[in-house]
Amino acid sequence: MSWRSLGAFSISISLWAACGDAGGGSQSGGGSDGDSSGDAGSDGGGATADASDGDPTSAGSEGPGTTTGAPTTGATGTTDGSGTTGDPGFGPGPWDHGIFIPPEPQKDGDPALGYEALLTKGYVSCGVPWGLWPLVKPIVGTWAERGPLPGRTGKNAEVPYHWTVHNKNGADIVSQNCLQCHAGSFNGQLIVGLGTADFDFTDDISQMLQNVWIPDIPIPGLEEFTRFLNRTKALGPETVMRTVGTNPAEMIAVTLVAHRDKDTLEWYDELQYPLPDMTVASDPPPWWRAKKKNALFYNGMARGDHRGTMMLASALCTDSVAEAEQIDSYFHHIQAFIRSVQAPKYPLAIDAALANEGEVVFLANCAGCHGTYAADDSQDTYPNLLFPLDVIGTDPVVAEGGTKYAPYLVDWYNDSWFGKITRMEPANPFPGYMAPPLDGVWATGPFLHNGSVPTIELVLDSTRRPKYWRRVDLDSTNFDEDALGWPFVELPYGQVGASDDERKFVYDTTFIAHSNAGHTFGDHLTDAQRRAVLEYLKTL
Repeated sequence: MSWRSLGAFSISISLWAACGDAGGGSQSGGGSDGDSSGDAGSDGGGATADASDGDPTSAGSEGPGTTTGAPTTGATGTTDGSGTTGDPGFGPGPWDHGIFIPPEPQKDGDPALGYEALLTKGYVSCGVPWGLWPLVKPIVGTWAERGPLPGRTGKNAEVPYHWTVHNKNGADIVSQNCLQCHAGSFNGQLIVGLGTADFDFTDDISQMLQNVWIPDIPIPGLEEFTRFLNRTKALGPETVMRTVGTNPAEMIAVTLVAHRDKDTLEWYDELQYPLPDMTVASDPPPWWRAKKKNALFYNGMARGDHRGTMMLASALCTDSVAEAEQIDSYFHHIQAFIRSVQAPKYPLAIDAALANEGEVVFLANCAGCHGTYAADDSQDTYPNLLFPLDVIGTDPVVAEGGTKYAPYLVDWYNDSWFGKITRMEPANPFPGYMAPPLDGVWATGPFLHNGSVPTIELVLDSTRRPKYWRRVDLDSTNFDEDALGWPFVELPYGQVGASDDERKFVYDTTFIAHSNAGHTFGDHLTDAQRRAVLEYLKTL
């Protein structure tokens, strides 16, 4: 256990120190994969809090000098750092098909101020008046059942870790925060920055809120509750997932856009643009990848300063440019926090000799796409390669969302205030996926960008992936140390054949955007080689 203090905002923390980045939605092993380090939200940290001991939670410090540049030469022999493919140190491989995405400047910020803002600021400005919170909390059920976050004070110590109490026009408002999707548990510890892989988004929160009785008395902040109800009514039906654990990040983002004026950001209750008629599953990636990634989202389409897309992800009630600018006045600090936190360290036993064998296999088969890892973070390398769909072979829907299914929403974004900070370029140079960094990848199951594969063992062997499966349970201490993932049961039926009680726990890969195909790069390995690679990944 280590303890750190961040700048003027001193926070004592329980930190799992490790060397980089990985995440809930990551793929590992042989060659490139269809997973990346972005989500409709952001990437970054890995602070932890043990729910049993009351330790405060905070960020770790960013490893200095992580290498994120292009290889000096590639298969094409280019050296200009803008389109280099391959890496001269690895020989021929899938990495020869990757295109380097160059870095762009990010606005500096203070990670300590960012952590404070993350947990205290009203970047989601509407919500439930504090006076109504005791009434609303039991009605929304699982949406408010999580425990408090150690280290928070005042009223924020009384609400679940993914809700924040903040003041709006003199009224205390309880609003959701980024930890709704970016705080997950592993081995009984809450890890800030780990993608949430056990939340139930199969229920429509707007239907629950219809049961809220509003007293006929003046309540400070009631207008913000009205806005909150209107927004959840619009988002609710569009963002219901098929399976517990999958995340509606993709659909939240496009729905927030489709109800707004691109010039003024004014909200309209009626859709201004059509939405794709599909349920798009997403597995929230860990924040700690952000510091290595030159482009965010699984498809690497977010270019420029990354905070623009991060702000959009929480823009439930950002209804004017003036309000967006006010949030932007501190959001660069939140981005700095996200970029500062390290991946956790594997807390269970590691076979060092087997891990050493696995490193050799990894370097020969995986590192060309996913990078190399050292005890000193500054010695890590990450190639930042984007791969075309015909090379990856994973479900194409997310990669093609901005080019095939809703290109007009990409145009909206780029023409809006958010687009002045971060550009959306889903076709530059082609629709595809970025191979993610693999720091802490063992913590981030299930895998692939849509959470369709329960273990890394199966990421490395596509021939054994189940068509239908469900997790044994949602207990974060019930971890398969050999397969590196959550224990699961393969089923002979999908959601159609499941009982009413079981249906929402079944992952059915036959649905659009839920395929578990692709990333076949580990299929040629022997069982012994895969076992060694799995052991090596525990060291990252």
